[in-house]
Amino acid sequence: MLRTGKVIGAENGEIEVSFQRPEACAHCGACHGQKEETHIRMPGNVPAGRWVDVDMPEAQVLKASVLAYALPLALLLAGMGLGSLIFESEALWGVCGIALMGCSWFILRRIEKRMKSQPRWQPKIVSVHEEGWEAPTACGK
Repeated sequence: MLRTGKVIGAENGEIEVSFQRPEACAHCGACHGQKEETHIRMPGNVPAGRWVDVDMPEAQVLKASVLAYALPLALLLAGMGLGSLIFESEALWGVCGIALMGCSWFILRRIEKRMKSQPRWQPKIVSVHEEGWEAPTACGK
């Protein structure tokens, strides 16, 4: 997945890149139109104000998305199943499910730290646009 973003900060060999929300995201509505851009921090030595093309292999993006959604759901269902074996009250099944689903946050944080240390999970700068270059608008004008 190749995205063009603007470097908005650079220090100590790390840059912060801002990406505009893709046009396809406007139809989703998950962010209720409140999040116009996304920021990521990554290794790099590009001065602030420059535009860069950043690549993240699509397979890795898909795997991370599946993990982020499937793990909490699986733990919710496992917690509810475990709760049904221990308690008779359906309300307590839900409490067990929510408690186990909450554990997924800690698990995902640990996995994220491990992923950040592996190069195959890191976005890569594939090109730096020359100074003065401006990204085309969402409608291509």
